[in-house]
Amino acid sequence: MVYLGKPSRACAHCRRRKLRCDLRSQACGQCVRAGLVCGGYRDPNQLRIQDESQATRQKAMVGMVKALPPRVQIPLDEKAKGAFFSHYVIGMGRTYDVLERIDTQSSPDLHLTASVEAVSLAFFHFQYNSPKASSLAREKYLSALPLVNSALRSPQQLASDSTLLSILFLDLYEKIMHNDPRSSEAWMSHVRGALALFKFRTQQQFRTYVGRRLSVRLFTNMLISCVGAGAPAPVALLRLRQEVASHIDDSDPKWRVTGLVMEYTLLRAELDSKLLSNNEKIRLAKKLDHKFKVLADNLPASWVRHRISLDKQSTDVLEPYYDVYPDYFVAQTCNVIRIMRICLNESIRTIYTEMAGEGEDAEYNRSCGLFASQIIDAMAKEICAAGPQLTGGDNIVSKKDDFSPVRRLHCYTLLFPYYMAARYASPETNILPWVLNQLKSIASNPGIRHAERVGKLLESGEHLPPWSVYCILGSYAFAA
Repeated sequence: MVYLGKPSRACAHCRRRKLRCDLRSQACGQCVRAGLVCGGYRDPNQLRIQDESQATRQKAMVGMVKALPPRVQIPLDEKAKGAFFSHYVIGMGRTYDVLERIDTQSSPDLHLTASVEAVSLAFFHFQYNSPKASSLAREKYLSALPLVNSALRSPQQLASDSTLLSILFLDLYEKIMHNDPRSSEAWMSHVRGALALFKFRTQQQFRTYVGRRLSVRLFTNMLISCVGAGAPAPVALLRLRQEVASHIDDSDPKWRVTGLVMEYTLLRAELDSKLLSNNEKIRLAKKLDHKFKVLADNLPASWVRHRISLDKQSTDVLEPYYDVYPDYFVAQTCNVIRIMRICLNESIRTIYTEMAGEGEDAEYNRSCGLFASQIIDAMAKEICAAGPQLTGGDNIVSKKDDFSPVRRLHCYTLLFPYYMAARYASPETNILPWVLNQLKSIASNPGIRHAERVGKLLESGEHLPPWSVYCILGSYAFAA
C-alpha cells in the first residue's frame, strides 16, 4: 500500500482558513497579525511517497494465520491403506480388485484385515521410503501370521476366498520387502501354501468372479516365483492352469503368454541339464522362441501398437520414433514376450559360441550365433521404443504428472526390460548408453530409488543372473 502526503506545508491555521502562509520561522505572519499561536509546519517526511506494502502484507498474513484451521493428522496405517487401494484395488493395477467384493459381502475376517494392514504398510514404505512404515509393516506381518495359521486350521475358513487372499497378501509383502528368493524361505513359502489350498477349493468357487480372479492370481504369482527362484513349475501348478483354463477365455494373449512362460521354466531346467546334447538344447530353445514370435505376430487388433515417427532425433528416444500401446498392460505384456525371447536367444547364442571354436561346422555355428544376436537386438530396440510412452519424455507427452504415483510405477516397471535390453544388446546398437541416460533421468524422481541401482549394475559390468535382478526389483509386486 502506498501513502501519498498532501502537497502543502502551511500551518494548521492557514490551511483551515485557506490563507497563503509565508512559512516564517517560529510563527508565520498570518498567525502573528491575528494574535494566534502558530501550530508550526508539517514534517517534510510526511509529504514523501512511502511504500507500506510489506507492512500491510504482514498485517494481512497475521489475520490469515489466525484463520487457518488446525491440520488434520491422518494415521500412518490409514494413509498406507489409501495408497494400497489406489493402486491394487481401484487404481492402475486393480490386481486385487476382489478385495472390494469380499469386503462388501460381510465384515472382513481378522486374518484378512491383518494381512491388508501389513502389505499396505510395506507398499507405502516402497513408495515413500518410510522407515516408520517399514517397521510397522513388520509388526503387522508378524501379527498376521498366527491369524492366518488359525484360519488354516478351521474347516470353515480353510478353503474360503478370504483365507486364500490373505495368503496372497502375505506373499506380496515378501516380494515387496525381500528380494532374494535364494536366501529367504518365506519368498516362496506363502505362494506354495496358497497352491496347496487348491485341492480344497470347490468347483463352485471357480465359477464366481472372485474365485476365478484369485485362481488366476495364484497361478501367476506361483509361476513368476518359480521363474525368479530358478525352479521349474510344479505339477500342481500345471493342474491349476488346466482347471482355470476351463473357466476363462484362454485365448487372451496375456493368459497365453503365461503358458509359454511356464514352458520356459521347464525348458530352463533341461538347458541346465547335462543329459541333452547342445544341438537338442538349441532345437528346444528355438522351438519355444518361435512360439513366442507367433504369439507376438498374431496379437488381436485391440493390442496393436501405433508407431510415431519424429521429425528430429531426441534424447528421449533411441531411434527417431516411439511406439504407443492401447494401454499400460498391453505394453507390459509385449515387453514380457521380448524379455523371454532375449533369454532364449541368449542361451542359443551362448551354445553356438561354445560350438564355434571347433569342427567343420565352426563357421555355421558362428553364423547361427550372429542370427541369435540379431533377434536379441531387435527385441531390445522394441523395448526401448515402448519406453517413452510410459516415462513421459520431454518431446513425447505432457510431464505435468511426472511425480504422480501412477507415473512412478510406470517407470518402475520399465527398469527390468531396460536392464535386459542394455545388458544383452550388441554394443553397436548404442542401447547401453541410451538406457543409462534414461535410468539417470528416472532416478531423478525420488520415488524410483532402484533406477540408480540398475544403472550401477550395468555400468559395473557385474553380470548377475537376470532373474536375480528381477527379484531385486520386487518381482511381480508392482506389475504382472
